[in-house]
Amino acid sequence: MSAFFPETDPFDTGRLDTADGHSLFWQRCGNPEGTPLIVLHGGPGSGCAPKFRTLFDPDRFHVILLDQRGAGQSTPHISLENNTTAHLIGDVEQLREQFGIERWVVFGPSWGSTLALAYAETHPERVRGLVVEAIFLGTNRELDWWHSEAGAPRFFPDAWADFVAPIPADQRTCARSVLDWCFNAMQAELAEGLPILSQLDTAEIETLRGSTLYRWTEYEDRLSYLNNPPDAVLKGLREKGTQYITAHSLIEAHYFRNKCFLDSDQLIRDAGKLADIPMAILHSRYDMVCPAESAFRLAEACPHADFVLVPVNGHGLTEAAQASLNAIMKRLLHRI
Repeated sequence: MSAFFPETDPFDTGRLDTADGHSLFWQRCGNPEGTPLIVLHGGPGSGCAPKFRTLFDPDRFHVILLDQRGAGQSTPHISLENNTTAHLIGDVEQLREQFGIERWVVFGPSWGSTLALAYAETHPERVRGLVVEAIFLGTNRELDWWHSEAGAPRFFPDAWADFVAPIPADQRTCARSVLDWCFNAMQAELAEGLPILSQLDTAEIETLRGSTLYRWTEYEDRLSYLNNPPDAVLKGLREKGTQYITAHSLIEAHYFRNKCFLDSDQLIRDAGKLADIPMAILHSRYDMVCPAESAFRLAEACPHADFVLVPVNGHGLTEAAQASLNAIMKRLLHRI
């Protein structure tokens, strides 16, 4: 029997129009009379997947999904204008006000954990409960881990070699150089009309790897599971489509180049603001995208939090991680 809940259709969808030119798509599912819970997706740039409608008990929770700026069905697509962490925090708060919700549970995986923590530290009085998974604190150390040879490439040298193959050797010396080169290459692809990525459904992997937008997301997906070979990644990305890859890669590079628009170690520095919020931290031992070190740091800064480490799992939300999330949510309901 699956640890995930059956997928439910949204009972309501709509848009949140901001004052600075963005229109954000949202959907609501589960029980409209249940405990309100907002899901903050990862990436940034990935948008909300249908899988998110299977994470929480639809009888107990009123689940709200929001596509962040430039991502998913939000428009303008892939826009980087007025697209910072502070803008996203403001969007979450505006959505809460629009729905007339006094306080809600906030859940975020990966980048979603970053945004959830930043939102909760900005508006602790509006957070009824906080659950973060696959912890990412937006620090230089984490960014260096992912995009420099001394980090994740030691465990995935083949994936790293495929990712950096077109990058000149003198641009691979540090994470910042890699980020800058990739961002500029992505911008050039977009200006040219996506000549390679437009062939996503038919081209072979080697052809698609001529696209930096493709390689960026492929690299992350290969690191996200204990075993996710290139052919499986390609199949999954074809199902998600060109728009997903473009938004995920470009917006992620935009945020990472700007250190996620956070001060140095800001989320740990301000963790004391979470002391009165029922909180849970879920992480997996073998997460190669967001190393477990960050989860342990957060747990130390928030000793009141329920901390669960999944012993055999990578970055992705699998059956093992979902079973732990279910147990966490049952405990949280008794605390809020």
